[in-house]
Amino acid sequence: MINKMANTTNGNGNLVDEFEEAFQSCLNVLTKDDALTNMDKDEIRAEVDQTMSRVIDLARQTEAYFLQKRFLLSSLKPELIVKEDINDLKTELVRKDELIKKHYDKINQWQNLLMDLRSAQALNPMGQAGPGVGPGPHQGQIMGQPNGLPQGGPPPGMAPGTPGSNMPANPQQMQQQQQQQQQSQQQQQQQQQQHQQQQQQQQMQIQQQMQHQQMQQMQQMQQQQQVPGMGSPQQSMFMGSPSRAPFQPSLQGPLAYLEKTTSNIGLADGRR
Repeated sequence: MINKMANTTNGNGNLVDEFEEAFQSCLNVLTKDDALTNMDKDEIRAEVDQTMSRVIDLARQTEAYFLQKRFLLSSLKPELIVKEDINDLKTELVRKDELIKKHYDKINQWQNLLMDLRSAQALNPMGQAGPGVGPGPHQGQIMGQPNGLPQGGPPPGMAPGTPGSNMPANPQQMQQQQQQQQQSQQQQQQQQQQHQQQQQQQQMQIQQQMQHQQMQQMQQMQQQQQVPGMGSPQQSMFMGSPSRAPFQPSLQGPLAYLEKTTSNIGLADGRR
């Protein structure tokens, strides 16, 4: 195919050979020692620009030639283009498979790390603190002991002094503890509300009793005023009863009722 390439404008050789010669001449300008010593900088720059422009021109012509040939090949024999595309896709699939395999290896490593962490947390479910640091108050309340340990010693599967006792608690157990704390808080709030309601009910009962007593006293006073033969307090003062003093301060409540009854008894005896 290269031997059958179209000739250049001067008709000498093919595009590939001319491109190679132009590239070599561009390198020779920069690598010659005589040219650097005997020629001026302006002459060297002009020669380099000339050779570079020729290299770029030949490169564009070569690219256009190969694109034309590929277009003819795709129109005359499209199966070759399809085969090339298939090969490219196969190489791309192989590369993606290798990348996926690497990702799976990393995922397996992370899963192993998580399994090790869970096994350590299973051995130390409450996440005991290091030496000199006691457990939190919530842990002791949940476990029923002041030091946060269950009755009968350390948890099963954890001997005293077992390494890894400083591992954090299991997330599930932490969630359970939080739920228990929330439930206890809700119970306390409910108890407080019930206590407040009971106090309010007691206050209401006391107020009702006081109102009832006041009503009874008012009724008694009205009944005493409606008794026949009983004069007003002013008349009793002028009539003069032997059993009463000439002047006494007015009393209220049961004492006033007792005084009036005794005064009525004396008046009845005098009339007889």
